[in-house]
Amino acid sequence: MMQKNINLSIQFPNDSSSLLPIHSDVWSGDSEFEINLWLPLVNCYRTKSMYILDQKYNEYFLDKMSRLKLKSSDEIYNFLKPKLKWLNIKYGEFLLFNQGLPHGNVVNKESETRWSMNCRFKTFFSPYGDKKVGEFFVPITTRAMTEIGMNFKYPFKK
Repeated sequence: MMQKNINLSIQFPNDSSSLLPIHSDVWSGDSEFEINLWLPLVNCYRTKSMYILDQKYNEYFLDKMSRLKLKSSDEIYNFLKPKLKWLNIKYGEFLLFNQGLPHGNVVNKESETRWSMNCRFKTFFSPYGDKKVGEFFVPITTRAMTEIGMNFKYPFKK
């Protein structure tokens, strides 16, 4: 399955209106079975890029999160800041990432605008939450076993 509409993100220099504070898409109800494709249309570095938390540290953080009593995204960001990885991705490269990992951006302090696109992918039979098939996700590839299972007819009426 693929996201039906690809997202375009434009982050002008010194513009705070397009910020995504630290978050995990899963925390807000997205499926943990999705992957996010981030495709910068320009070179992305420093504050013109995004940050993400390493999977190994994320497991430690999730284990401690309930005991930390962090109440806002600012508190979460400040706690995780030393462990966040700022991505350096050149035009023509892309990032596939687990959207369960905390990630976000800050005000672009570079002199150029960041242009990027993102799109989510998932398996056909994973949970969808509010993002329904046909509305948010559309099928792009079905495998033989999926087609066999979807076409199975029970020999006895239920």
